[in-house]
Amino acid sequence: MKLRLGFIILGIILISFAQSNKLTCTRTEKQGSCKLVRSGFLWSEEKELPVNKLRGAKFYSPKNDESSKVVINTSNSEVSFSSFTSYANENQQRAIASQINNFVRNSELPSLQVEQNDTWWIVIGFISLAVGVYPLLKPKS
Repeated sequence: MKLRLGFIILGIILISFAQSNKLTCTRTEKQGSCKLVRSGFLWSEEKELPVNKLRGAKFYSPKNDESSKVVINTSNSEVSFSSFTSYANENQQRAIASQINNFVRNSELPSLQVEQNDTWWIVIGFISLAVGVYPLLKPKS
């Protein structure tokens, strides 16, 4: 019974780690704006960034116990693309930084949309939940 409860708790914890990060920018002749939406299982946050304040993005490789990350540079701050530690593919993160930099450098591009999902946390979490819940649903003989 304790083992099943452990799998159920582990599943819930793993599902709570899943996050989605999405940056959407639109540019018009006069102005433009970007919206960074970061969301997880039970939370969501949005941040507005003016296009004219964007300076680019940087990919930081992992060092020691840190994970890799993408940081968006604006004229007055740095904004992390993901809200907390992301275990996403480094190539995907490099591509995201590159797309943001390309949008900043090329003022003729009308829009940008980049997204990163850690959906594998959800898959692993549901597997753990299934292992913990299945014996409880199985009819006793």
